[in-house]
Amino acid sequence: MIFSKRHLSLMLCGVSLLLAVQAPAQSKTRYLNLKDTFTFVRIKWLPKRDVYGIPYYQHPVPPWAHDYPVAERNMYQIIDYFTDINSTGEPLVLTLKDEDIYDFPIIYICEIGVWEPDEDETKRLREYLQRGGFMIVDDFRSRPELANFISQMKKIVPEYTYRKLDERHPLFNCYFQIKKLPRMSSPYVRDGYLPVYYGWFDPEGRMAAIVNYNNDVGDGWEWPDDLTSFSREAFQLGINYIIYSMTH
Repeated sequence: MIFSKRHLSLMLCGVSLLLAVQAPAQSKTRYLNLKDTFTFVRIKWLPKRDVYGIPYYQHPVPPWAHDYPVAERNMYQIIDYFTDINSTGEPLVLTLKDEDIYDFPIIYICEIGVWEPDEDETKRLREYLQRGGFMIVDDFRSRPELANFISQMKKIVPEYTYRKLDERHPLFNCYFQIKKLPRMSSPYVRDGYLPVYYGWFDPEGRMAAIVNYNNDVGDGWEWPDDLTSFSREAFQLGINYIIYSMTH
């Protein structure tokens, strides 16, 4: 679903949760891509093994493309409406082997439960993160999937550390004041998966990745039909992620 003017008006007039906690917008961000605009970059990846016991290519939508491109288009509209960040408005899909990833300060990757980057991808992502890039990791669940992700990150950036985040971290207060971390993705909660937010940090303490574990923030971007708290909170998190990564 793409936002209509009615939806945006409702967000301005009827959704006090957004406006009541909105901090002053940044007049400009200091860390933009080479075109001086923000581009939502999604990472395409191919698993080396089956996904949940089903051959990868039998899935109607590949894991990396969940919520694509509607989630991106909705995020662009919200960014344009609530911030002064310039954006291209065009979803962009790259792989970790594309040289172009170094041109963009933020990348998004999802459904990484069986993600196993090869040697070249590992080398390039390591360089990307060491150069100051920021990665949003979304839409995965269960301890085995988290264990796999931790294992891959140890190969990519072994010197980086990770920890669970709470609402006191500046990331959750840099634009919208998120006083209580949202427990989104109700299907995960229903199945016993409680959402957790992890940060990955370089040796100097800079956050290089935000990880939405047992969660699916992208669903909130894709399905804002009723402007539920799920979607409002998802858009708040998305904007905070972008602004924090561009200013820290």
